[in-house]
Amino acid sequence: MFILSTISKSTIWGSNRLYPFGGDEKIETLGQLYTAAGNEELSSLILNGPFAGKSLYEVYRDQQDLFGYNKYEGFPLLIGFVDANENLSIQIHPHDEYAQEAEKKPFGKNESWLFLEAPREGAIINGCPCNSLEEVKEKISRDQWYDIIGHLPVKQNDYVYVESGTLHALTAGSLVYEIQQSTDITYRFWDYDRVDKDGNKRPLQLEKALDVVNVDKKSHSIPCEKEKLYSHPYYTVKVADIAESMKNDSDTFCVVTLLEGAIETKDSCIKKGSSLILLPRETLSFTGKAQAVFATPV
Repeated sequence: MFILSTISKSTIWGSNRLYPFGGDEKIETLGQLYTAAGNEELSSLILNGPFAGKSLYEVYRDQQDLFGYNKYEGFPLLIGFVDANENLSIQIHPHDEYAQEAEKKPFGKNESWLFLEAPREGAIINGCPCNSLEEVKEKISRDQWYDIIGHLPVKQNDYVYVESGTLHALTAGSLVYEIQQSTDITYRFWDYDRVDKDGNKRPLQLEKALDVVNVDKKSHSIPCEKEKLYSHPYYTVKVADIAESMKNDSDTFCVVTLLEGAIETKDSCIKKGSSLILLPRETLSFTGKAQAVFATPV
């Protein structure tokens, strides 16, 4: 078992809602709290055992056999929490083929959100009501951005899977558990023409966004059921209540993230907001109880 450190990130759209999840309370606008990251540029530290003090990136690189997964060179998942206290910019992620050709990266990005708090207006940005890419470009030329973006109603405890190529954005009030492929490839499509204190708009990556947008792709929101396995091409997700012990029945590692409660092993206390990695077929005994998300790469 590896217990992981968290990484707190300040954003212009964050607030203080991630403090109870272990976020850094010195950051006034805390928007992202990564709990399982294994990139060279962004990596959790391992807090226990013989690898204590080393980064997850380093240990996965050098000890990949421990994890039972070698489909990709780098750690395949990026997991954390997002506090969208304001509307996020509207984005699109590429599929694998485009990422490999245009970005020289092994894969694009698919992601999922579990809504711990719903957006204040009851919906997120998702999908495109246009019938073709040509119609999208025409509306952009006329500055008709609001006619391009679709909406998806979501409630607290809803689960949403966002496939690459889908126009999407979290909206104000959303607080989510987020799991995604471990890549930073994001193309900003539109940012509501917002400007900073100096009157500058945030840069867009519109050309690449138009290369990968699929007007037919839309997500669905479904109530998240405990113990139900949600399977996708790159990972599986399950929410469960845990007490006394838990076991990873897979031949691949599993990332367990606590949404509520806390558990204590003989030498560690794992609190709400933290993640741990169960190695293949590993069983962990503990005291306490919690609600957790189990995430396993495919």
